[in-house]
This record gives sequence, C-alpha cells and structure tokens, in this order.
Amino acid sequence: MELDDFRTAWQTLDRRLREQNEVGFQLLKHQRLDAMRRGLRPLAVGQAIGMLVGALAMVWLLPMWTAPAPTHDPWVKVCGAVLHAYCIGLIVLGGIVQAMIARVDYAEPVLAIQQRLLRLRRIYLVGGRLLGLPWWFLSAPLLVVLTRGAILDTAPSVIWGQLAVGAAGLVATWLFHRWAHRPARADFGRRLDDGAAGGSLRRAQAALDDLARFERE
Repeated sequence: MELDDFRTAWQTLDRRLREQNEVGFQLLKHQRLDAMRRGLRPLAVGQAIGMLVGALAMVWLLPMWTAPAPTHDPWVKVCGAVLHAYCIGLIVLGGIVQAMIARVDYAEPVLAIQQRLLRLRRIYLVGGRLLGLPWWFLSAPLLVVLTRGAILDTAPSVIWGQLAVGAAGLVATWLFHRWAHRPARADFGRRLDDGAAGGSLRRAQAALDDLARFERE
C-alpha cells in the first residue's frame, strides 16, 4: 500500500472512531441525564408537599393567633407569628428548590450542569438546616397557640421544659456537627452531608459523575 493510501485509510479510520465515540457519548449522556431527571423528580414532589403543608398550616393557625385571646394575648400573637414565619420558610425553600430544578438545562455542557447541581445541593442543605434546627423549639409556641395562651397559666413549666430541651438539643446538634466535620473525620462528615442531601440528589449526582468520568476518558 502506498504511503498516501495508508495515511488516507488511517485518517478515515480515525474519523470513524471519533464519530462512534461521539455517538456513544451522546447515547450515554441521554441515558445519564434522563436518570438525573428522574432522580430529581422525588425531590421536586417532596418540596411541593412541603409547600402545601406550609400553606395549609398557615390557614389553620391564622385564626388561632390573630383573634383576641382570653389570656396572655401578646404571647399568643408572638408564638403565632413565629409559627407563621416557619410556614412561610417552608413555602419559600420549596419554591426556590423547585425553581432551581426547573432551570436545569440538560442541553448544557456536563460541567455547567454539575455546577447547577452543586448550587442546588448547597441551597437544599442550608435551607434544610435553617428549617430543621427550629424543630427543637416549635412545640412550645405551638402549644401556646393551640391553648390560646391558657397553658402559660395552667402548666408554664411544660413550656419552659420544652424550651430547655430544645436549647440542649440545639447545642448538642451544633457540637456533633463540629465533631463530625473535623479534618480527622472528613469522610464521615461527607457521608453525613450526603445523607442530609437526600437520595434524590445523591442519585442525580451519581448519574452526572458517571457521565463526567466518561467525558474525561
């Protein structure tokens, strides 16, 4: 075979291999991005449920703390406002997460999608902490609102006890978080964050990581 013929044949073979690799990559990309889309669907549904719960709780609690209470009316209104703010937080976080999921453009490069997913994970984790930590205290204002302030006369120690337990739980949570995220336990801290991120984000991230590895190779 002449040298020119050999070079032409080699270039043709190389071009066909590149075309096959591109077709294979596009097929894998479609499969992984479809898996990512399916993986994020439960997260979107969960946030929609959270928003619905927040809205229903607002409607249910509103008459209890806006109407005049027979006793301790200022405290009833303060506790009602706290619960109302928490419900608004549920709605706001759910809306932000759903908007970020909807803005994912699956036609973008893999790196751009990874960055969007990392931002979504960060927002979800921060929002989850902001809404999760108050659970240590929410039972106290809820009881005040449900009893229209009467519990502050009949059993104030219950409220103080719940606040004390909440404070202890909050401090314990903070200490555990610091302990888990020290450099000596970095792997444990990452696993803890992965667990807090939820299965939907983990599955979506795994599908995207597989695609990124194939693209690098």
